[in-house]
Amino acid sequence: MSSTPDNSNDLFTQKTNPELLYFLQHPDLYHEAVVTAARQELHRRGVATSAHLSDTENYTTDDYENEPVERRWLAPSIGVALLVVGCLVYTQFHKPAPAFAVVPKVTTELKSVELNVLPTFEVETAAQLKTEPSLLPPNERTDKKPLGKYLILSGRFWKAEKQAEFLANQVAIAKIDSTFPGKTALVYDQWRELTRVLVYNHNLRPVMQQRVNLMHDIANRRMQSLQEMRENYSLGRPPMDGEVIKTLAPVEDMLYELRGGKQPTRHIDMTAAR
Repeated sequence: MSSTPDNSNDLFTQKTNPELLYFLQHPDLYHEAVVTAARQELHRRGVATSAHLSDTENYTTDDYENEPVERRWLAPSIGVALLVVGCLVYTQFHKPAPAFAVVPKVTTELKSVELNVLPTFEVETAAQLKTEPSLLPPNERTDKKPLGKYLILSGRFWKAEKQAEFLANQVAIAKIDSTFPGKTALVYDQWRELTRVLVYNHNLRPVMQQRVNLMHDIANRRMQSLQEMRENYSLGRPPMDGEVIKTLAPVEDMLYELRGGKQPTRHIDMTAAR
């Protein structure tokens, strides 16, 4: 339904601004003359009407043509910049994975290194213990309980003694390194554990006790010599000095007796380190 135009200007002058804008917002409901008259009245009142134009109303605005010449390059420049940024982003996230260089295989030559370790002498100690009963009188060999205690003490003694002899031999031939203090501490601890046990009465037979007394004397001398050698080494002096040799001087004869008058398989010349 459409409205007919009214020739009287009073009709529009009496309308409020929202009423006049309604005509402009709904031009399909009213005659073209009514819409034109409403727009003219709004213009007379100084009310802007461009924001209320309908989508069906034909109008043209060529803002680009009206732009100053110096600003016409702005839109193309922005487009080119966006294109460049897009290309950089694409290449950053889609670039091919770098090729890894083939590293030639290097053959590692394994070299043997001599480990300066402290032997346990388990086999040698076991062999020495097998000879112990034969060094006792026949009547003491048959007394099983004292013999068992004696063999236990003898086993501890010969293990510590063989390690002490090994260290003394290393010193004599100048074949020690930074592990020497640690090794002396290990052997010292074995002697100390033995001497703690030897102070007790184990109810041994006479010859057994005599031999244990020799072992106790050797143990004390070994402990003293180990302390002296370790201190000399820490001070940069030769481990085997005159005091150490003096402390160990009687040990060789005592060992000779403990072995039943047999010389040790490896004779250590303590004077070689002088």
